[in-house]
Amino acid sequence: MVDDETALEEVMRFLDAPPEPGSAADARFAERLRQVIAASIPLDESEDPEDGPTLQLDEGLRKRLEAVARRHADGKYFGDHPDGIGPTLGMDVSKS
Repeated sequence: MVDDETALEEVMRFLDAPPEPGSAADARFAERLRQVIAASIPLDESEDPEDGPTLQLDEGLRKRLEAVARRHADGKYFGDHPDGIGPTLGMDVSKS
């Protein structure tokens, strides 16, 4: 795990030169992308300002990153876990 600023820098580099799908770099890209998106989620009015986002992204960049995350998750109905959802159910259904 890296800090959020470093994760953002890595995501921006990956956007310029996308990794090979299914590679270790692709998995790292997906992890960093999720980290950046999570770190930039704006607060609702009812939430404590101390729990605010650690990254401030402009609306255009945030939408671009969310679109990339959606494309990256296409066809992965159970997320990026390499063994599918099976481990959470106590069985491996990824190879069924």
